[in-house]
Amino acid sequence: MQYSQESMYRIMREKFGFESFLPAQERVVSNLLQGKSTLAVMPTGSGKSLCFQLPALMFEGLCVVVSPMISLMQDQVMQIRDLGIPAKSFHSLMSESERQETLKELHSGALKILYVAPETLLKDWFLKELGTLRIDLIAIDEAHCISMWGHDFRPDYRQLTLLTDRFPQAVVCALTATAIPRVQDDICQCLRIANANKIIQSFDRDNLLLIVEPKRDSYNRLLRFLAMHPEESGIVYCMTRKRVDTISDRLISDGFRALPYHAGLEDQERYANQEAFIHDKVQIIVATIAFGMGINKSNVRFVIHMDLPKSLETYYQEIGRAGRDGLPSTCLLFYSIGDLIGLKKIIFGNSDSQQNYITQNHLEAMVSYCESTKCRRTRILEYFGETYQKDNCEMCDNCLRDKGSKIDASREAQIFLSAIYRCKENATADEIIKILRGSTAKKILSAGYDKLSVYGIGKTMSTKDWFALYQALRQQYCLVVKDYNKLKLNDKSWKILKAELPFNMSESLISLLVENDENQESGGLFEILRKLRLRLAEERGLPPYVVFSDRSLREMAARYPCDLEGFKTITGVGEYKAQEYGAQFVAEIASFCQEHGLSYIPVRSNDLPQLKPRLKSKSCLVAEYVQAGHSAQETMLRFGIQLSTILDHLQRFIEQDGYLDAGQMQSFYPIEEQAFSEISTAFRQLGMSTLKPVREYLEERYSYTELRLVRLMLLCQIKSKAP
Repeated sequence: MQYSQESMYRIMREKFGFESFLPAQERVVSNLLQGKSTLAVMPTGSGKSLCFQLPALMFEGLCVVVSPMISLMQDQVMQIRDLGIPAKSFHSLMSESERQETLKELHSGALKILYVAPETLLKDWFLKELGTLRIDLIAIDEAHCISMWGHDFRPDYRQLTLLTDRFPQAVVCALTATAIPRVQDDICQCLRIANANKIIQSFDRDNLLLIVEPKRDSYNRLLRFLAMHPEESGIVYCMTRKRVDTISDRLISDGFRALPYHAGLEDQERYANQEAFIHDKVQIIVATIAFGMGINKSNVRFVIHMDLPKSLETYYQEIGRAGRDGLPSTCLLFYSIGDLIGLKKIIFGNSDSQQNYITQNHLEAMVSYCESTKCRRTRILEYFGETYQKDNCEMCDNCLRDKGSKIDASREAQIFLSAIYRCKENATADEIIKILRGSTAKKILSAGYDKLSVYGIGKTMSTKDWFALYQALRQQYCLVVKDYNKLKLNDKSWKILKAELPFNMSESLISLLVENDENQESGGLFEILRKLRLRLAEERGLPPYVVFSDRSLREMAARYPCDLEGFKTITGVGEYKAQEYGAQFVAEIASFCQEHGLSYIPVRSNDLPQLKPRLKSKSCLVAEYVQAGHSAQETMLRFGIQLSTILDHLQRFIEQDGYLDAGQMQSFYPIEEQAFSEISTAFRQLGMSTLKPVREYLEERYSYTELRLVRLMLLCQIKSKAP
């Protein structure tokens, strides 16, 4: 049977609400419609599900989807049924009556898509049931589980090779987000997929900010991160069940809506916790790195690893749960070499020497990623056999390190390096910092380090600040780490010690990026639409992201579609969703526009509405973007400029008779009340024309970024009081 491109696009538009394919999707769909079994290696968030769901609607027979987790099956079934597509799952947690009802629907032809776990699918009685049906498509999700060279090998998956013999008329679609070249070849060989039908999309998730930080005071830093991400959904991964329980209990006691998720919980509790997370009843789920969650929640804004993952494939898969809607999201990993000890106890219990060899390679690659001073995106892509074309990704800590303001840390570097020398290059970074901080730890005193001239001279700097300096020295190759993590001096070290070479390090740009993400103005249209989405979802018993993704809501908030025709042009809005939800959303948007005096042109194409801003300067564009509720991170990415430049543009906008709300600027970049009071007092005494005298007056206790921000907030306050 021939399938036209016209019908393919029509069904995609009507059922899924998309006008065009994402990269690689069209190639996969076209291959399957031509009867070519295909391996699709596509990163999380790139639309793998559409690759088999769309052909399933065009084929006459049934599509069987093999999925490793019941929770993932249920999540996907729920989403496609909300699109009006007849689909069900078949799994071990169903009652006998539910099983019989599903089998009845199968044999009557009422279903187009059936999700099933491999262990169920391979049972003789179930294969006989399927043998009486016309099966046109078999989709195997998480196909990397087929290969022992993959990070999550499962023997049941390996047996799926018999499907090609049992159902020779069916076209096979194998899908995975994490497969190195060797695993890709293994999958193709097992499922008899021609090498020419292997479609590999770039592994790059350019909306993910990748950060690795030393594992120091990690829980308090986690709290600091979460405080700056109110009401955002995120996942916190830990190495063990005990640690999951401990972290989740502490988060709850500290006022966060969090729940644990690991294999040690009762099935009912684990399921309830997951449902609470995907329905936005809780903000945070804390999970073991060894137990996958199997969810498709699109608005996860951050993924934090409190402990070291066991492989780069595992890490890539887990951070892939962030930002599936394409919006900027943060991936933060706290790394300590000490994690290796605990992790090895967990993963090296296999007597199979070949499997242990594979595991060791995986672990070494993970450690290499964490300790790298080069672009993290480049390291990940190289591991998956891809070459990154850019010199600077501008979305990882290593690449962003040079984009922030620089501070002269020569004196502090000399103190640190001098301590290494006086310890006869026989101390670790941890010991050096303890010496500088005047620690009375037994190990420090017994070694006689308290007798050194540098002992206690660094008490005014926190342990965290000394470690930041150490990391900067290491990243700029100003010292050497030798056996047993002992620090040694090199040529650059001696030049800094002799004041022949200055040492500069970046201000806390990375901390800013971690802390300020997606803070939304509560009165904005996005927040109004989010509340409407939550109400509609609760009425229907659905997770909010199933109704519409954050990406769709943001597009609505930017484009003001005030009629149904315009509403249908929003990404993710098809005929079914327009009929189901369009009237409520259009009414809310129209009400917002009327209330705020916005004149709009109904959107009938992909063009933005013509709101005719008064100013077209770069400063105005930056200001409008910030006014729309975008974070510092998003603004830097959107305009390709540093934070200090953004603040300069915002000040220029104010000076050009523009208006900004001072409270919104506090959300854009929070500053402590005491700091604001001291800085604003200094500005009132010394004037606002230049920053250097104010910084010197305050004994350089505050950065230029903080000074710029307070000056901007003061200007906003003055402007708001002007007649």
